[in-house]
Amino acid sequence: MNDVYLGHLSRIFPDKGESELKKMLMGYWKVHQRALLNLFYSGRFNSENAPALVNWENRNLLDEAVEEGKGVILVVPHFGDERTLHVLLAISGYKMHVISSRYSDAPDFVSRTRLSVSRKWHHVAFPDEPLRWLYDAIGRGEIIQISPTAWGGPKGHWVRSFGIPVLTSSTPVRIAKSTGCRLLIAYNRILPGQRSHISFQRFNPKNLDRRGTEMLFREYEAIARRYPEQYNWMNLVIRHRETNTIARLGSIPKEESAVERSAIREDWNPGNIQTLQAVSSISGSSR
Repeated sequence: MNDVYLGHLSRIFPDKGESELKKMLMGYWKVHQRALLNLFYSGRFNSENAPALVNWENRNLLDEAVEEGKGVILVVPHFGDERTLHVLLAISGYKMHVISSRYSDAPDFVSRTRLSVSRKWHHVAFPDEPLRWLYDAIGRGEIIQISPTAWGGPKGHWVRSFGIPVLTSSTPVRIAKSTGCRLLIAYNRILPGQRSHISFQRFNPKNLDRRGTEMLFREYEAIARRYPEQYNWMNLVIRHRETNTIARLGSIPKEESAVERSAIREDWNPGNIQTLQAVSSISGSSR
């Protein structure tokens, strides 16, 4: 698969030579493996040792948003170690919730490992559950972590990500529009020694619709270009493959697994890029 990744990276970073791109990709795989290791290492986190593992950047932005009392949605990209982010925030005293995959296709041991540490410290919800809990949490002024870079589903927004149309979650802007809660970008860079650098960034879009989601992805792209080894290029590769599969199917299945099952080799081709106008006309299906 490295050729697929390098095909995307060469388009995104046209000024980089082959050796630089390979070094960038190698750096990403190291970050990816560190994040995997953290699934197990984070089981050792507690209120005594966790504070020493975190560098904070613009933490005041989170505290100010919480103090407003309107609830906060952290819009967190697949970057660095997003799974450890909500755990460290909960240990640090914030009332946290996260919307997570069930990892139902993974072996039981893997899914238990991915979810157990989070459940130890805060509430974990899943995309197929009713959102009543979310509105209640926002009403109490609490924090919900959502990764819009995940599968968007039939209600998702089509936006550009590094020049590629991707289907992404519309939940953050829809919830912000209906509740008036705060939106805040957060991301967690992995540092040597399994330490974390957690950053917060203001996000106040003028439009709480697809335009707001597209603005969010422009911010993600800027972050990724600053820290290319930390950005989850696997996520971009998968979203691109899903876009090509959906374009062939002519509809958006309800479940991401249906898109995965329908994929063919050509859908992974980094040179096979749909237009945003073409895919934006594709609607959902009942599959």
